[in-house]
Amino acid sequence: MSNSSSSAGQQQWRARSNGPSSVAESLNKQKSLTDRVKSSAKLRASSPAFQPSPSKVRQKTVATASTIADKPPTVVYTHRNSSNGSANTNANANANANANANASNASSRDVKDEHQDLSAKAVRNDNAIAQLQSGIAKTHISLEAQRASDKAKDAANDDDFFLMEPAPGNNKEYMKPVGHFAIDEGLRRMLTEETRMTDHVVESELPFQVHNYHSLSPLETVHVVYNMSGSVTQHEIKAQSIADGNHYSLHRIPSLDPAKGPNLGAIDSWRVVNSPNVARVHEAFTTRAFGDNSLVVVYDYKPMASSLKHTLVDNRAPVTEALLWSIVLQVVSGLRAIHAAGLAVHTLDLATVSMTPTGRVYLNSCGLADVLGAFASYNIEAALQNDLHAVGNMLVVILAMNRENVVAVQGQSPVMMPGPSFTTDFKELFGYLNRRLTPVIAIDDILRLAGSRVFLELDAARRETDLLSRNLRLEMANGRLARLVCKINFITERTDSVMDPEWSETGDRYLIKLFRDYVFHLVSEDGRPVVDMAHVVGNLNKLDAGSAERVMLMSRDEKSCLVVSYAELKRCIDAAYQELVNSQPKQWRN
Repeated sequence: MSNSSSSAGQQQWRARSNGPSSVAESLNKQKSLTDRVKSSAKLRASSPAFQPSPSKVRQKTVATASTIADKPPTVVYTHRNSSNGSANTNANANANANANANASNASSRDVKDEHQDLSAKAVRNDNAIAQLQSGIAKTHISLEAQRASDKAKDAANDDDFFLMEPAPGNNKEYMKPVGHFAIDEGLRRMLTEETRMTDHVVESELPFQVHNYHSLSPLETVHVVYNMSGSVTQHEIKAQSIADGNHYSLHRIPSLDPAKGPNLGAIDSWRVVNSPNVARVHEAFTTRAFGDNSLVVVYDYKPMASSLKHTLVDNRAPVTEALLWSIVLQVVSGLRAIHAAGLAVHTLDLATVSMTPTGRVYLNSCGLADVLGAFASYNIEAALQNDLHAVGNMLVVILAMNRENVVAVQGQSPVMMPGPSFTTDFKELFGYLNRRLTPVIAIDDILRLAGSRVFLELDAARRETDLLSRNLRLEMANGRLARLVCKINFITERTDSVMDPEWSETGDRYLIKLFRDYVFHLVSEDGRPVVDMAHVVGNLNKLDAGSAERVMLMSRDEKSCLVVSYAELKRCIDAAYQELVNSQPKQWRN
């Protein structure tokens, strides 16, 4: 009995001693896990990958660790003499320890999963930021390249005249754009480029002066077919006339046969031809200034124009049906004026038809065949038909650049026919000009086939006329205002010794100086210069008209103000300018 009770007591003691020992081990494990979680949270929070949201990571990690650390273990103490109580105590202690361990493991897994999700999000955010920065850098580089390209184009244009618009913050609703006061920018650039090309002289081995023309510059060399059996080489040269200062195009035919002298008198009949689509003929002469016996025929110079052969065929430029209709109608317009004068071109070809970048077409080298005497006698009606048929031959050469316009027939040579991208009207025109529909070609029939497309050419010409007229009206008053500005600058702040040194600062001249400051040296409320074209043009117009409207002028030291009318200012300017004109020469002492 004693042995059994002793063994039972030992078992109860072991049960009591094992229970609290398991709880202590569980607490030690929880504390170790808490320390590891906290150290992991600190390490991950300080890592660069978690910098986008460090506070969120740190808060969630510390909160989870604190929850685990602050949760007290559950310990049940029983009476040492109760065996059932000891068993229950061991069971409850083990269950609590397992529950705490499972909770800590689950919390650790949750924290780890949370960290992994945050890490993946941080990596994705970093990648997105890197891509955004890369895109911004590429856009910046592209903008810088575009600015550099624009500056290079402006430098290449050699353009020293431009208008600066006011800063974006200074644009008021009632302000008018800069284009309202000056010529259209596109038109101005086009005219500037034409002027530059006209005045530019290319260095070459050409003589400086030929006949009444100097500053010779080569343009283009083409081969002109003047009959079915032969052709001549034509050198086109730009030159300036000594007589009137205008530029002309000299068409030189080198190495003429002295036995076959040119018929220079034949050029007189071509001077009467006046058409907007024909380069006008002026004169013809022979010369040995080039080292041989050369024939030179003088035509109007068309800036930036080049032959259709060079523009379309040699450069393989894209060709549309609208462009071909425009070329045909303009060429036919020129032929109509030539045929009405009883003349024929004889040399109509892609090499002798010029076109400008704006689409204007000119018949060139007219009268060359007559001067060369290529035809001793010819039937005028047949010559007119050959000119119209030559238009069809031009279309054949242009369409041959695209293979879809070539129709292959088995056993026969390829046939040229407009492709499926062309309309039925154009196909009919092509067949008509190439004598596939009828052997006789008439200009009226060509206009009938063109139909409403004739109105497109008329509309384009009228729009160009309206553009030029509108810009001419804008420039019409510029000379008047320029003269007024010149008078003001003649008067103000003169420092020469001929007049009184204080002449510009006294009397009516002082008002002119203050008005000049008011117009050109005005500043805004925040002290910035006012660059307003409307302010300048408006005040100069009122001054030139002598308006009765009054204006307040302030001295530079802002201590005095003067109120005068524009009419009084105009009288002061006229009187002061007249005094300058009538001033006597100064008597210099020996």
